Amino acid sequence: MKKYISIFALALVLSLGFASCSVETDEPAGGTAVEKMAGHWVVNTDLIDGTDTIHNVYADYGIVDWNMTTYNTANDDTDLMWLSDNDNFWGYTIKVNVDLNTMTFSCKDMYIYTAEDEDGNPYDVFCTITEGKVIPNGGLNVNGKPTDAIQYNIEFTDDPGSIYYVYGVRYAGF
Repeated sequence: MKKYISIFALALVLSLGFASCSVETDEPAGGTAVEKMAGHWVVNTDLIDGTDTIHNVYADYGIVDWNMTTYNTANDDTDLMWLSDNDNFWGYTIKVNVDLNTMTFSCKDMYIYTAEDEDGNPYDVFCTITEGKVIPNGGLNVNGKPTDAIQYNIEFTDDPGSIYYVYGVRYAGF
């Protein structure tokens, strides 16, 4: 009797396992509207000051690269995407306007966060991004293979007049 109960239990478990693996749809998985511009990026940041000299912002601290991401909005908009420094630079995650035909992006006066001055008074920090673009096969990954590049200029209201040039390549996984 014990043998029959064991066989029945095994048959029941196997039949439930096969039933749970049924295909619900034949639709292939698709990408997002900004798929060609979305990704994980390894970037550097240079400060462009008033004399047009450029120097690496993090070089004094021994940091060369930092990670950022670009990704689609919840509505999968064709004219907007999220751009985030993943709290590695200024602490921004903002929506930028996108032109998929030219692979460019920008934003003006986007709210980032509220900070406090030395007296404890709150003030809002905004940023403006100009000349943002993703360049297909515009860079080389760590293995010297062609990969997409990203670049943009960003200015913050709590550091007026300082324009930061962010540039890098798509993360290769190495």
